[in-house]
Amino acid sequence: MVGALTVSGVVNPGLQLLAAPVLFVVGATLGLLHGGALAVIGRPACLTRGTALRHAVLAALLSIPLLGIGWLVTASISLTAALMTEMRASWLFFAVGGWILGLSLCTWAAWEGWRAVKAAARRWPEGRWGRVGSAVLTLTLAATTVLFVRVRPSIVGTGMRVNELGAVALAVVATLWVALPTVWAALYLLHQDQLRPHIRGGEAGS
Repeated sequence: MVGALTVSGVVNPGLQLLAAPVLFVVGATLGLLHGGALAVIGRPACLTRGTALRHAVLAALLSIPLLGIGWLVTASISLTAALMTEMRASWLFFAVGGWILGLSLCTWAAWEGWRAVKAAARRWPEGRWGRVGSAVLTLTLAATTVLFVRVRPSIVGTGMRVNELGAVALAVVATLWVALPTVWAALYLLHQDQLRPHIRGGEAGS
């Protein structure tokens, strides 16, 4: 987010340097929540839910001190805004290094996230309820995309509104982070309700 706002030029350099810590904290918090959810939902088939949850908690604890490295990368990227007003060799060195390391970390995170998403997709319900869930998610994505493109939500804490690309990205995020867990939980409960009569019948017969 820091890099995107810097390149777009919608924020002046002084405000960008002040906004970097806020955006970093918000991004780190969302990243921990998102990573924890994917660690459980997108776990490999060989891991139980309890084991995956324990791994996620351990990874979150280890991530807290490592966030210091992430902050150094974010601060280095934010120097790009200062370079727009005053060119210095030392600032250029740290800014370029921050961009390279930041893009590398994002690429690695996207790869691991994609692997987790594919593992989670294999757990998507089959049959009628799976088709219903897929249809609900597709309609939700279409509706939120049209709504956000027309309304253009503002970025919290900045007063700025997203552009068309940002509106589409926000619709995708809302579908993945809000609609998908909700639909998944509903399908899981419906599946459990369908299993209960068979379980009760099996117990009665035994």
